[in-house]
Amino acid sequence: MRAGGLLHHLGQGLVALLFLLTLAQGAGAQGAGVPDARNQRLLEEKRVVMAADNIYPRTHFAQIITQPQATLFRLTQGVVGRMHGELIACSLCTQLPNALDGSLVTYTDEAGRLVTRAVFDLLPNLRWGDGAPLELGDLEFGLTVAKRYPPLILDPTGITSRIRSMRMVGERRLEVVYDGVLCKEQLFVPPPLPRRLEEPLYSADPATYFQRTLYFTKRTHPGLYLGPYVIEAETAPSVIKLRRNPYYAGPAPYFEHIDMLFGDPAAAEQGLLDGTIDILLPKSVREDALIRFTKERRDSFKVIWSPSSTLTWLTPNFDHPALGDRQVREALYLALDREAMVRDLTLGTSLVAPGYLHPGLPAYTAGFPRYGHDPVRAAYLLDMAGWRRDKAGQRRNAAGQLLEMTVSYRAGDRSVGQALAAAWRAAGFAITLKEETDIIGTFRARKFDMVLSSITYVANSPSMPLYFLSNSIPSAENGMQGLNFAGNRTPGLDRAIERIDRAGCTREDLREAWLGFQKELMTELPRMPMWFNSVGTVFTNRLEGVGNPPFGDPVLTVQRWRPKRAAAPARP
Repeated sequence: MRAGGLLHHLGQGLVALLFLLTLAQGAGAQGAGVPDARNQRLLEEKRVVMAADNIYPRTHFAQIITQPQATLFRLTQGVVGRMHGELIACSLCTQLPNALDGSLVTYTDEAGRLVTRAVFDLLPNLRWGDGAPLELGDLEFGLTVAKRYPPLILDPTGITSRIRSMRMVGERRLEVVYDGVLCKEQLFVPPPLPRRLEEPLYSADPATYFQRTLYFTKRTHPGLYLGPYVIEAETAPSVIKLRRNPYYAGPAPYFEHIDMLFGDPAAAEQGLLDGTIDILLPKSVREDALIRFTKERRDSFKVIWSPSSTLTWLTPNFDHPALGDRQVREALYLALDREAMVRDLTLGTSLVAPGYLHPGLPAYTAGFPRYGHDPVRAAYLLDMAGWRRDKAGQRRNAAGQLLEMTVSYRAGDRSVGQALAAAWRAAGFAITLKEETDIIGTFRARKFDMVLSSITYVANSPSMPLYFLSNSIPSAENGMQGLNFAGNRTPGLDRAIERIDRAGCTREDLREAWLGFQKELMTELPRMPMWFNSVGTVFTNRLEGVGNPPFGDPVLTVQRWRPKRAAAPARP
């Protein structure tokens, strides 16, 4: 063989050897047997795959009711004001209005009523995903639709009803006037909706609009979205594909595509291990798997736990013959070993709730009644309330009526429901468990005894007091509107809520007002706070810039996500 041919073959061999070594290094970085397709997908396709949940969001529109809907909303929509329950401030603005520069002012109007004027400086060149500019009419139409429907549908903050007027006072300056005193953390404007696309559908029949909106019937229309991504395709009930919005006015994310998968938690866990999935979002994987990843697989994955202001709580119906009695409610609360429930049911990742506010939130102040596990006092209170044990150990009143109730819960909360039933049966209650497919409908109809559910809120959101106001009880007279599903009528709570509404925006004023509110709540127990959930998210180590913002959804950091490039091999 000639020298040139020999060198040619040696060169081919060296190239092949180097190629094999590169593959081996890539496989070793992620673990033996895992294909290197993940690197190609992250670096070349600029595509990231996340397991989102096992519940497929049929629509998200602007509804933030389930976690999948909320995640989809945050990836595809924009926010004017602070997002409810999250530390995200005006993604469509340069900054939140504030008192320092005069963009947030409280004054008394001609009728002697307090009002708040907020001016939002919007980002330049705001456009929908089809290139059409955002107009004032889109913001006004979003407000019209939000006011047509009850709270928690388009406005989880409860602030929409306070908006008095909205207008542009400059090329990019939106002025919103609210009734009452609002601080910058409370400012909220309902999500804008593309008037040119949606108003004809709404005007045809507002009552059935949610069933006919394009957000439900044609979600791949790019003109529906203002956020960093638009929905490109979907295959129900398992996949939603997003692509980067070329008209997004904020910082552009690195990844051009996001695939959201919905399915079995075990399959999601396996997908992360075999390299077909890069992220497991909260609710997409079992908590025991999160613990396992945390302990055993730190070399390949990063598990980030973040505190959450999502409160798991119990709602008694005050129309129930026994639950309207405060002594019975306290006995129910004392009968629960919440420390053990958190340890056994959430693997210790949740925080037993001292009250209704997370201790990490600014308005939290200690100094209100606390309740631990005290079955002896629980038995005493039930005796004092006239519910005494019979020979079989069950409690009855003087008329012989059984102390019984049905505990309703959402799918996925059965283990918690069973723990509640066991504790309360031991205290002498007759308990029936009922899994609800429509927990919101159950609340609104007020056809329940006790409901286990969760709520996400910010410390000084006006939506929190709305759950307890005497005039906020759903009834036939008000069209079953209002959020006071328990049905409590407590003058002391009403006065405490009024003090919150009139409090100033300084930390001292807010803490004092909210402390009074918490004292009334923990004395009367119109609802019983259980624990604050923690959020666990698993990321492959091949991603950087990931993390959970405090009290926030991990997708809020999506614009910082980047693939981690392999380090250059050391020179010999």
